[in-house]
Amino acid sequence: MRGVHLLSINVKAGFTLFEVMLALSIGAILTVQAVPLFNTFIRDYRVTSSANEMYEFLTRARTESIKRNVNVYVSFSTGDSWCAGMNISSACDCNTAGSCNLSVMKFTAAQQATMSTSGYASSAFYYSGAHGMASVAGTITFTRYGSTELVRLTAGRMGGVKMCSTGIGGYSACS
Repeated sequence: MRGVHLLSINVKAGFTLFEVMLALSIGAILTVQAVPLFNTFIRDYRVTSSANEMYEFLTRARTESIKRNVNVYVSFSTGDSWCAGMNISSACDCNTAGSCNLSVMKFTAAQQATMSTSGYASSAFYYSGAHGMASVAGTITFTRYGSTELVRLTAGRMGGVKMCSTGIGGYSACS
């Protein structure tokens, strides 16, 4: 068997220790950079979800007033652990079980979104059953903990609600 030569090929599979350490170092650097951005994203999400839920709450209160042809009251308790209640015929205390006969929504300080209101006497107003108009115009503001960034809901006398934001994406800018 002349002329037959067998080639011996040595193939080495795997990574060197240097390559593994380099990949782990790059991964660690990217993780350290991403964590603060992720925390900001979570806090922004908590503010926007609170504002969006309040928007739906106010829309439902207005719809209920028109559907039932009665005044539907919306009451607030502001601060870090805030709530809102919906009641027929009078304002209610959203912190007291059974006080609000249509609906209650509550949020705790752990959600890192503070609610404040302006323009509402006694932290309450109502939607008229005849036309769905609000008794007064007012503003509900959700602020992210440790920041001035916020989402603001402005409820007009005609019953409509507008939303804007300073520094939190997805909304028009507040003027």
